[in-house]
Amino acid sequence: MVALPTTSKELILSMPVPHVLLVTINRPKNFNSIHPALNNEMDAVFNWAEQEDNVWCIIITGAGGRAFCAGFDLVSGHKARTKNGGQDYSDQPVAKSGFGGVSNRNQGRKPLIAAVDGYAVGGGSEIIAASDIVVATEKSKFGFPEAKQGMIVSSGGLARIVRSLPYQVAAELLLTGRMITAKEAHGYGFVNKVLPNNANVVDTALEFAKAITECSPDAVMMTKKGMLLALERESLTKARDDLMESDEAHAWKTGNNLTIGLRAFAEKKKAQYENPAPVVPKSRL
Repeated sequence: MVALPTTSKELILSMPVPHVLLVTINRPKNFNSIHPALNNEMDAVFNWAEQEDNVWCIIITGAGGRAFCAGFDLVSGHKARTKNGGQDYSDQPVAKSGFGGVSNRNQGRKPLIAAVDGYAVGGGSEIIAASDIVVATEKSKFGFPEAKQGMIVSSGGLARIVRSLPYQVAAELLLTGRMITAKEAHGYGFVNKVLPNNANVVDTALEFAKAITECSPDAVMMTKKGMLLALERESLTKARDDLMESDEAHAWKTGNNLTIGLRAFAEKKKAQYENPAPVVPKSRL
C-alpha cells in the first residue's frame, strides 16, 4: 500500500488500481475553481507523485459532474487585489509548476490523463493543455475567457495552446474568449476521446491508464521526457541528444525493466514490470 499525502477536503487522492493516482478537485459548488492555497496544495501533490516510485500514471478530474475545473477562483482574486491595493490578484506566491501544479511543469515524468465532465475553462483548459491524454463527455466545454475578465493566460497554457492548436484557432480562442465543445476540441486533436454524457469519464481514463501501466514505467517516463524536450528545445537533434545524455537515460539503460522486457519477448511471455529504476544524478555515479 502507498501512503498518500494528507490533503484538505478540497483535494481527494486515491489509487483505484495499482500504480495509478487519481486526483479529484473537490469544490463542486465553485465549479472546481482553484484558489491560491489549493493551487499550492496541488503543486505539493504532483511533486510527491513525481518522486513516488509506485505512481506510474496520474488521472486528474473534478467532482460534481458540472465542471472539470473552472480555472482560477476569481472571487479570491478580487479579494486579494482589494486587500493589496491593486498590486496583484493572489495573496500567495504562485508555484513555478503553474496552474493546478501542472500547467508549467515542463519536465513532469509521469503521464497525466484528464477526465473531463463539464466545464474546463481558463486554468482548467491550461491543465488540459498540459495533459498527455484527455477524455471528455459531449457536454464538456473548453476555452480561455481570461481576457473577458481582465486576466491573461499566464500559467504556461498560452505557449502550450499555441503549439497544440493551429495558430489561427488558438488566436481566436485566446483573443475572443470563445468556448468550444468537446466535439470541436476533438476535431482539433485537443481531446482524445468524446464520451456520451452518461458515461463515467474516470472509468475511461482508467482504461488508458491501465494500458500505460502495462508498459515499462522506465520506458514510458523516458518517452514522455523526450516529447517534452521536443517541445522545449530549439532543434530535433538537440532534443534527442539531451534525452539520451540525461540521468533518466542512464537509469533506463541500466535498470532491470529493460532486461524484463527483452527477456519476456525472447521467451514469448508477457512482461511483468517492476517500479522504475532510481534516477541518480551523474555527479553521484
